[in-house]
Amino acid sequence: MLFKNYNSGDVMNKDNEKYRFQNAEYSIYSTGFFVFCVVLGVFVLAPMLPPLGQASASAGEIAAFYQENNLMKKIGLSIAMFGLAFIIPLFVLMAEVMKRAMGMPILANVQLASGIFGILFTFMMLIFWGTAAFRPERSVEITQALHDGGWLVATWVGSATLVQVMCICIAVFKDQQANPVFPRWFGYFCMWIIPLGAPACVINIFTQGPFAYDGLFGFWLPYISLFAFFAVMMVALWGAVKKLQGVEVSASSKANSSAYAS
Repeated sequence: MLFKNYNSGDVMNKDNEKYRFQNAEYSIYSTGFFVFCVVLGVFVLAPMLPPLGQASASAGEIAAFYQENNLMKKIGLSIAMFGLAFIIPLFVLMAEVMKRAMGMPILANVQLASGIFGILFTFMMLIFWGTAAFRPERSVEITQALHDGGWLVATWVGSATLVQVMCICIAVFKDQQANPVFPRWFGYFCMWIIPLGAPACVINIFTQGPFAYDGLFGFWLPYISLFAFFAVMMVALWGAVKKLQGVEVSASSKANSSAYAS
């Protein structure tokens, strides 16, 4: 369990009920496994990223890409598919921190829904690519359509991730507690992610140039900012969890002292 459930007999008053984050660090470990699977799967074994020159490539060139080292591509995509779901605990943990420790349930729920929505379409991207690799001898036009579809179905809906980032950004700046859960720099970092990722929403218009799905604004800036967001989110959440666990331990100790004194 990510969050410890206390029985009614436990010495924990209601004011400190929101700081129940024991074992929450396992969400961070889960995200580390996600990173390992994605890097091994779609960067090493099945080199789907980066898509160098693929947006303007011919159908024959795309088909040849899937025919070369086909088995390794299938294995790599399978590993990435298996590990993809392991980032969901990170989104759940962020939602719980926003809801319990920051008192912003609506932003927390929208953040979680947007994150899962984005991951759902990333699953679909891998399904498209996996289908293209499944029968590499099929018509080259079909293989190209599946390959392009994979990029469009995940990258084109980048607005889902941007909504997730916006919710976190707003929550960080609205947290007016004496000891804020997240440092302010995390909010400013999220603020920069939004304009960097926004150009991904127009990749359906271009097959070449900086706004194509292999271009500077269509791939490099959105994906680098996305990976940076996940990495920084892990670090910020790790610090927040340790802070909240410290508050929990402190509150529990005070409650214990009061109980013994009485």
